[in-house]
Amino acid sequence: MKKILFPIIVFSVISFSCKKEEAKIEKTESTVNTVIDSAKISQPEEFTDSETENVKSDLDYEEVEDKDFAKWKGEYFLDYIDYAGENDGTKLKAKLVLASSEDGHFYLWYEKPNDTLKLGMHHVYGSFGKTDKENNAIKFLPEIVTEGEDTGIDLDYFLYNREGKFYIKSGMIPTGNGDSGGIPIQKIK
Repeated sequence: MKKILFPIIVFSVISFSCKKEEAKIEKTESTVNTVIDSAKISQPEEFTDSETENVKSDLDYEEVEDKDFAKWKGEYFLDYIDYAGENDGTKLKAKLVLASSEDGHFYLWYEKPNDTLKLGMHHVYGSFGKTDKENNAIKFLPEIVTEGEDTGIDLDYFLYNREGKFYIKSGMIPTGNGDSGGIPIQKIK
């Protein structure tokens, strides 16, 4: 019972604190030093692909063929400021392992400064769908939550490739202004 309630309580606290934090930032914007995350992101990248603007069912996406998936295959890592938290230096971390279009893993967790404990760990298994004909974006289609609780937040994400750089866009990774813009993610393998 405690294992089920803890993630729900943590998520509720984070959601509630996000609303309070926005109000604090507006009032003290001129006197607060901004913390720079490890990705050194000033503004999230805007993505206006028509496929991502229209609401599609996960069944509407085409399978990514092996030859098209070759550029996506690998491991990605995100180390990002937790904008939805208490602004205490907590980092939002994500790891993507993309083995094939049918075999993808999405790990998402939080780490407090000077602590390696993975808080709110999610591990989601799924496949990928093609979002455009140019193969510049794919969508992760979650199938099974293998670790963590289903908090009601969409566990999917879009992965973009623009000019050789990769970006992730997910409702689970809010930016500084509260939206879920495209955030640079490092391809490590």
